[in-house]
Amino acid sequence: MAREDQDQDQEKDRDQNSHMNIVLGVGLGIVALIIMCLIFTVYFNRRERSPSKKSRRKDSSDKLRKLDAVSPIRTLQEWWTKAHGPPLPSDCPDNQFICVVCLEPVLRSQEIRELKCLHVFHRECLEKWYLQDHYNCPLCHRAYYNQEIRPTNDFVWMV
Repeated sequence: MAREDQDQDQEKDRDQNSHMNIVLGVGLGIVALIIMCLIFTVYFNRRERSPSKKSRRKDSSDKLRKLDAVSPIRTLQEWWTKAHGPPLPSDCPDNQFICVVCLEPVLRSQEIRELKCLHVFHRECLEKWYLQDHYNCPLCHRAYYNQEIRPTNDFVWMV
């Protein structure tokens, strides 16, 4: 009789273990499926957001054409002559313009862009600034261009 009780207890233990193994297997399978779905979702979302290099180049050239309409490229010497007249011999060479984007001096022969607010920047600096979807002057934050489309940043609500 004791032998039969032991056999029954062992069968119950095996049944409980097999049930636990089934529950554990199903639970781990569900967790693995959820993780795989999250990985695929993140992968495909990132892939859709990053445009191809060709389309990025096209977008940036279109944007730069719009910037040219608002702020044409010229040298600092040309701008100074138009805005203030010819430089006088008494103008000291220490009167340098500083580009607030890169904090480097703007030389008279370098290409610049002037905004509506009359601030002057290196051509390359302002183009980089503009291509990063900044539509305000880096110095005074006055809008120099009204964008036709909303920024592509998905986290605007966090600001």
